[in-house]
Amino acid sequence: MTRLDCTVTSCLYNKERCCCKDNIEVEGSHARHSRDTSCASFRERHGSGVTSSVDIPTKNTNVACQVMECTFNEGCRCQAKHIGIAGGAACDCRETECATFRCKCE
Repeated sequence: MTRLDCTVTSCLYNKERCCCKDNIEVEGSHARHSRDTSCASFRERHGSGVTSSVDIPTKNTNVACQVMECTFNEGCRCQAKHIGIAGGAACDCRETECATFRCKCE
């Protein structure tokens, strides 16, 4: 499992800068920079943004990765020990990114 820090406070799954979803997917199959990636699991928080009592934030999660040029992608799974998902007050998954992305081309 990967240690995940998430700064996308507008995401439904974000609670205390942790993700309440037990797995996420990072997309950007042709990415060359972190800005070309996104968290496909992002869902915008609407209304009061209250999460249910069963939504327990966790620092560790499984990360499916469709970013073929990332050095941490092995068999479509992120192998980084720690990743960060960035995007602040994003309204759409395209406004998020995997801040840990490192291109194999570098």
